Amino acid sequence: MSTNHRLSPRDAAFDVAAVILTICAAWGITRLFLYPALSIPQNAPAILRPIGGFFIAWWLLHRRDLGWDSVGLRKPVPWWMVIAGAAVLYLANIGLGQYVAPALAQWISPVQQASFMGYIRGNPSGFALWLAIGIVVGGFMEECLFRGFLLNRVATMLGGSGAAIAVGIVAQAVLFGLLHLYGGVFACVFAGLAALASGVVYLLVKRNLWPLILAHAAWNSVALYSLYSS
Repeated sequence: MSTNHRLSPRDAAFDVAAVILTICAAWGITRLFLYPALSIPQNAPAILRPIGGFFIAWWLLHRRDLGWDSVGLRKPVPWWMVIAGAAVLYLANIGLGQYVAPALAQWISPVQQASFMGYIRGNPSGFALWLAIGIVVGGFMEECLFRGFLLNRVATMLGGSGAAIAVGIVAQAVLFGLLHLYGGVFACVFAGLAALASGVVYLLVKRNLWPLILAHAAWNSVALYSLYSS
C-alpha cells in the first residue's frame, strides 16, 4: 500500500466522523441488544466498539490505497526504539497509578462497584479468553485506532500544524477515556490520562505504533494475571 497519499482536511474529517459513528453504533448494539440478550452486566467492557472502529478505519485506509503502515504500523528502525519506547510508556503508566491515581481518587471520589472481570480469579479459561482480548483488542486494535488513525486524522483535519497535532493527542485521549466510562468517572479520566501519555510517546518514537502496542499488551497482561492469581 502507498504511504504518501496526501489526505485533505475534508477527507480526514469524514474518516473521523465515520469512526465515531461506528463506535456509537457498536455501543448501541452492545448495550441495547447484545448484552441484554446474553445477560451480560452493564459494567462489562463493550469490546465491540474498538473492534468496529478498527475495522471501519481499516476499510477507510484501504479505499484510499493506504495501509496501517501509513499511521505507524511498520517495522521500527532501530529495534531498540521499540523496547525503550515501551519501557518509557509502561513506567509512565506505573507513575500514573502510583502518584496520580490517589490524587484523582480524592478529587473524583470513585464509587466502589463489583468488577465484571472478577470471575476470572482462578479461572484458567476465563483468564485465557480475556488475555487474548487484552492483547489483540486492547494492545493492538486500540493503539492502531486511537493513537495511529484518529490522532493523525484529527491533526490532518485541522491543518497538520503543531497545534493541530496537540489537539489530535487530546481528542483521541478524550474518546479513549469515554470508552472506559463503563467503569465509572475515575476509570474514564485515568484511561484518558494514560492515552495522553501514549500519544506523546507515539510522537517521541517517530510515530511508530509497536512500542505502544507492546506496552499496552504488557499492561493488560499483568493486570489480568494479577486478578487471575489473586
